[in-house]
Amino acid sequence: MKTDYILYIILIMVLGLGVYTMFSLINNPSSSLPTNSNPAVPAANQNSNSGFSTITSGSTDPGSAQVDLTPKGIENGQLKVDFAINTHSVDLSQYDLTKITTLEYNGKKVHPLFAPKLEGHHNSGIIVFDVGQDLSKFKITIVGSPNVEERIF
Repeated sequence: MKTDYILYIILIMVLGLGVYTMFSLINNPSSSLPTNSNPAVPAANQNSNSGFSTITSGSTDPGSAQVDLTPKGIENGQLKVDFAINTHSVDLSQYDLTKITTLEYNGKKVHPLFAPKLEGHHNSGIIVFDVGQDLSKFKITIVGSPNVEERIF
């Protein structure tokens, strides 16, 4: 009887470890992407074959967050940027991307028309900026995000 309980406990522990490992792999899909270890250095480079490259800043270490931005291009005068943020320790609901994100181009600075509402620990979506024209050069800045005062992409 006591042996049955011990076997059940071991089985539950093994299953729990398996579930934990599975979710760790699913929630950190971009671990093979290059990381911008110095977020104060602009890193957005245009790739002529596939549009723009994904730029990553930060990590999922305690107190920090990993931010991935991938500009998708301009459509109807709007720059669309894929956005993802992941953390294991910070509540992201305190950050409003429409206020802390800025696009700089041709001497102008604009905030997004639309950005995902952040909640919990894992978020993604599209940030939309009204630019009204094609851009050859631009910079996206996120200020006040977890563990990094200013992220420049």
